[in-house]
Amino acid sequence: MIDFRYHIVSIVSIFLALAVGIVLGAGPLQGEIGSTLTNELAGLRKDKAQLNDQLDTARKGAEARDAYLTATSGRVLDGALQDRSVALVVLPGADASVSESLVETLGTAGARLASTTSVAQEWVSTDETTAGARDRAVADVAKQTGADTSAGSAQAQDVLLATLLTRTAPAGDAGPDDTTARTGLEALADAGLISLDAPDFTRADLVVVVGGAVTEGDQAARTQEAGRWVALTVALDTRSRGAVVASDLTTQTTGTPVLTTLRDTSSAVSEVSGVDDAAGPMGLASVVFALVEQSGGKTGQYGLGAGTDAAFAPVPQS
Repeated sequence: MIDFRYHIVSIVSIFLALAVGIVLGAGPLQGEIGSTLTNELAGLRKDKAQLNDQLDTARKGAEARDAYLTATSGRVLDGALQDRSVALVVLPGADASVSESLVETLGTAGARLASTTSVAQEWVSTDETTAGARDRAVADVAKQTGADTSAGSAQAQDVLLATLLTRTAPAGDAGPDDTTARTGLEALADAGLISLDAPDFTRADLVVVVGGAVTEGDQAARTQEAGRWVALTVALDTRSRGAVVASDLTTQTTGTPVLTTLRDTSSAVSEVSGVDDAAGPMGLASVVFALVEQSGGKTGQYGLGAGTDAAFAPVPQS
């Protein structure tokens, strides 16, 4: 058993060690320690300056690259989507600047923007009251337009929106005419489920989905909601000649991005293409070329994030 004398000896030893350290530090080791710390501090300052220079060089290089790509993209993209119509579908939380840039880029590529549809949060809500009102509106519109919303495990609202926005491909078009489809979309807008911007509406051949990030709820809830948005993109892809999810993952620093969830869903990633740097000229070009690839029956994931096949989509052979 440890007695009181053991504690006394231990305490005395601690103070002796402290005293020796103080004496050495203030005496023979003082100069050496001070010199070492000074040299290390100078080295850290030099390293920091070098890293700042490297960062500045890299930033200037990236800015120059983007400026060059912006200046030359018109020639590269010109006619890539000639005679193709594209529906733009904007999900909640999507970056508005990405949507605006996509509209301009699609026009440069020769595509006709058939419609821009912003989908409301209520589209995937699991709240009993909200979901009930949504489902009734969807059933009414489906009856009004003659749209068949039965498609296996797909949600009726997803099938309906895809049917109204796009043309069935490649087997043939079995959906409503453009006038009837627009009437149905306007009814969904009146129900607060979407907003529609389509001065010259027609059902489209291809779809670009501007994805956002789900930020409400815990991780499990966010993943489930993002999965419901992925299901919508799959429905849009199935009933058109192809769909691409476009996002800028560098700005989606919180929440669960829809594009990331798409890439984690094996059944979806094999059908729907994705571009994760759609805020820049390289990513915008990738969206165009991914649409071309989709129309040819191929799929790919492009950008600088995880789960990509390449940094950019392959340029079609002229």
